[in-house]
Amino acid sequence: MDNQKIILLTHEYPPKRGGAGTYCEELVYASQKIGIPIEAWVPDYATRPNDTHLYGLPIKGSQDWLCSFRLFKEIKNNLKRVKQTTLLHLAEPGSLRAFIRFGWVLKKLPNLIITIHGSELIRFCKNPIEKLFFLRLLRKAKKIHVLSKFNRNQLIKLCPTIKDKILLFPGAPARNLASDGVKYKKTANQNIKILCVARIHPRKGQDRVLQSISKLPDDLKKKVECLFVGPVVKKNFFRELEKQKERIDCKISFLGDLPDQELKNIYQSSDIFVLPSMPRAQSVEGFGFVYLEASSHGLAVLAHRIGGVEDAIKDGETGILTNSEKPEELENALKTLIVDETLRKQLGDAGKEWANAHSWKSVAKALYQE
Repeated sequence: MDNQKIILLTHEYPPKRGGAGTYCEELVYASQKIGIPIEAWVPDYATRPNDTHLYGLPIKGSQDWLCSFRLFKEIKNNLKRVKQTTLLHLAEPGSLRAFIRFGWVLKKLPNLIITIHGSELIRFCKNPIEKLFFLRLLRKAKKIHVLSKFNRNQLIKLCPTIKDKILLFPGAPARNLASDGVKYKKTANQNIKILCVARIHPRKGQDRVLQSISKLPDDLKKKVECLFVGPVVKKNFFRELEKQKERIDCKISFLGDLPDQELKNIYQSSDIFVLPSMPRAQSVEGFGFVYLEASSHGLAVLAHRIGGVEDAIKDGETGILTNSEKPEELENALKTLIVDETLRKQLGDAGKEWANAHSWKSVAKALYQE
């Protein structure tokens, strides 16, 4: 492989679906499009034939000590290449954690860019020693990228001296899932389709979606259809959702993880997007690219007002934000969107403009060229 100016390190990359993986793939693609030489070091499962800008790592994508050690061993084995790079981008929590644990081994760190997605600010500060090395890396970084005002404010509170190094750029919808302008034409008697896209996990609030549907009047339940898309990562939680579903007289389907084109088709035929992520002690919704994906298809978006979600949804303009501690707010907002077609269209049209205003090329230029 030829020497590259920039190496992006990540534990997560498509085809594994997730916000951090989307961030890395879209950033690499945008960088290539505008002529920035970049190479992504990714888990072995993500490498593809003839894709010379991807370098496979012997890791599975977790943040355990073994995974961190294997990544850093690869850094040591390729130290000459790493030192020749202009920038080393720690693009998601796994690669950042590996440097927190083993970065001290290197006598001199290359120029670092660090991306903070959100949960790092909680998880990496639990252990005093880990927090110490985390702060050390933040101070040594050349640039720190955050995707939301929430993350920027939390980061400044944690380490005020790095304020001037923080860049706020939210990112954009994934190109394979963003709207291409095709709009599905509904017939007069078709159900209103409610869509939720996320891994099946308590933090994503699928139970709140079902609870809100259960509270709808019987006549409205007959007019709606609810689709859940995403892999099951918490089986016990999924079993509870199945039980909850059986008690609701409404058409509800769990479709699992889907290929991009199938998911795109579902976006195009849906009317309302709802993802009420829940606050958790060790996790936070840093931004949420999925909200922009839904907006790009003209869907009215409904979510909880937590973390960086407020940077992805303009409350009252592109969607509706509700209080996670007041489930009745979500229930009432969902009912309103179902019965008010004019409001749905108004929010959806504004959402399209909002999503289209975001660009991965702008992020790449800010991080790697300016």
